[in-house]
Amino acid sequence: MKIDDKSSRSLQDALLLAERGLYSDLRITCGTDEHLVHKVLVCTRSSFLAEACSEPLEVGEKSLIHLPDDDPEAVAAVISYLYRGSYAHPESGAERPSKEQLDAGKWKVSVHGEETASLQEKYLGLHAKVYILAKKYGIQSLKELALNNVRCIRPHITSPHNFVEAAEIAYTSPIPSGSGMRHQVVLGLYQHPSLFDNEALKTLLKRLPDLMYDYILHEYRWRIK
Repeated sequence: MKIDDKSSRSLQDALLLAERGLYSDLRITCGTDEHLVHKVLVCTRSSFLAEACSEPLEVGEKSLIHLPDDDPEAVAAVISYLYRGSYAHPESGAERPSKEQLDAGKWKVSVHGEETASLQEKYLGLHAKVYILAKKYGIQSLKELALNNVRCIRPHITSPHNFVEAAEIAYTSPIPSGSGMRHQVVLGLYQHPSLFDNEALKTLLKRLPDLMYDYILHEYRWRIK
């Protein structure tokens, strides 16, 4: 059944009100941030949040989840994804990603929206943090989205700063990022050897032997093919 324009606008308005916390039954705090959300939307898509809300409550009491160990920016991104299906918001005057980036990600969009804005290189660190939280929270679709965003950006990396930030997050997070995000870091180094000239990356490689090991192993496997 096709939804008419009026119904579609009504649904969008309802979602906007929900995102603003109307009739919320769960409060999530992280750092100084507070998010008023709805269990039916967030707990049904995250096993971690569902488990955190499993304790019985008194009548009229609102559930509270405190996330002191997680990154506030990444938590906000996760919540945005649960409501919107995306998490990187376009800024005024933001540059549209290249056609190659869009083709690599198989995006089918006609306007510059949140999906294309997420492919800006400055979001590399955010994607790495979101990937790790998505793994912790048990949100597989978000984990895949964050990884795909990095995969699309990787061939077009120009900023050592953004790359070093993402690499450090992938290799130092207390929540193991697994091979997916780390593999993208290694591929980024392999595709852009000029990154090795960056002093911040040199320092990072000295601190993270696992990253250097993964890179050497990748190069060895490529050479013996």
